[in-house]
Amino acid sequence: MAETILVVDDDLDILELLKMNLEPEGYKVQTASDGDSAVQSACTDPPDLILLDVMMPHKNGFQVVEELKDIEETKNVPIILVTARGQTEDKVRGLDTGADDYITKPFDLREVTARVEAVLGRTRPIKYINPLMRAMGDGFSEKGLEQLAGHLQAAAAIQKKLLPEQAPNIDGFDIATLLQSSTSVSGDFYDFIPLSETQIGIVLGDVKGSGIPAALLMVMIRTALRLLCHEEEAPASILKRINDLVVQDTEADLFATMIYGILDTTDSTFTYSNGGHCYPFHWTQDRNITRLKTGGMLIGAFKEATFTTDFCLMAPGDIIAFYTDGITETGIGDNTNSEGNQSIATSPESDDSNEDAILTDIFYGGDRLAACLSENTSLSASALCEAIVEDLARFSGSTQTHDDRALIVIKRDV
Repeated sequence: MAETILVVDDDLDILELLKMNLEPEGYKVQTASDGDSAVQSACTDPPDLILLDVMMPHKNGFQVVEELKDIEETKNVPIILVTARGQTEDKVRGLDTGADDYITKPFDLREVTARVEAVLGRTRPIKYINPLMRAMGDGFSEKGLEQLAGHLQAAAAIQKKLLPEQAPNIDGFDIATLLQSSTSVSGDFYDFIPLSETQIGIVLGDVKGSGIPAALLMVMIRTALRLLCHEEEAPASILKRINDLVVQDTEADLFATMIYGILDTTDSTFTYSNGGHCYPFHWTQDRNITRLKTGGMLIGAFKEATFTTDFCLMAPGDIIAFYTDGITETGIGDNTNSEGNQSIATSPESDDSNEDAILTDIFYGGDRLAACLSENTSLSASALCEAIVEDLARFSGSTQTHDDRALIVIKRDV
């Protein structure tokens, strides 16, 4: 997201000149022509930096700095003073008042850009540390940060233990998994739940966002699923009950997508229900690949959510691949949305051709994933997961991920 600079000057020509210089550099520029409007603008929508003229009528730049430094929302916004004066005392006064740097008129536009970037480079870490300071309160100290780091490591270890150590070993089937977290803890998850000697529950989910909030909801859903799958038989009924729990116990903006199904080894059927998740791919021996399109609503987003149950038959050699959108929304350079699940708003009910048209050349997309699956069907399930990861790296030009990724591949033996 572009950083915002508030430019304040009573000379409208200078305002326009600075705006024309900074916007091509990628900054979003707001303007104000006097001290009062500058304070109002900064309080209403705090910028990342203020470029402030000193000599203005009614309220000069020094007074604006003092006022902003007394306001909680703006006290940490960096300020560069712009003055026609070259006297040392004015520069010292500005810095003592709380300004971070100064530029003397007449100025070189290249100097303005350089000083803006230098100040933002010094103050960016503070911008991201401040929310942590507020959250920790009196605990924000070197010792407190060490404790927080320890807690995060413990949370990651606990979450890792909740995931199956390995895919289940089922006669007649080859199953493999992949999980890549963008942070120490993950919002993506999968699980395998033995239901009987011939049936196993399979789930793949993706909680909105990443980090600790997503991980906490992931644990909640995983725990509820493990309890409910022994009380309910129909996958749609299980998703309905999980949705009711999540809606009741979480905020409206915290939700998940997931697919839950039951693999029956006696007749090689997979019975499943989808809660707003990416459609799994089903590759068959006649070299046809389709999406399992049974859809349903997001988990935890709506009180009155509905889900349906469907099934497919896995013939010898068939493959089903479940995945999260951290795979299909991997971008070139992997510059996908770091908040997760928000770079493109798609749902199982969206038109597939429209979705793939949007994703083509921008994100990895469903078509490329389907092609990768189809080209590597002779591989084992584990090698197929590795092939997808390698193809993602080739496409994006990066081995890093800015969103959690999860994948389950089920291959029936020939």
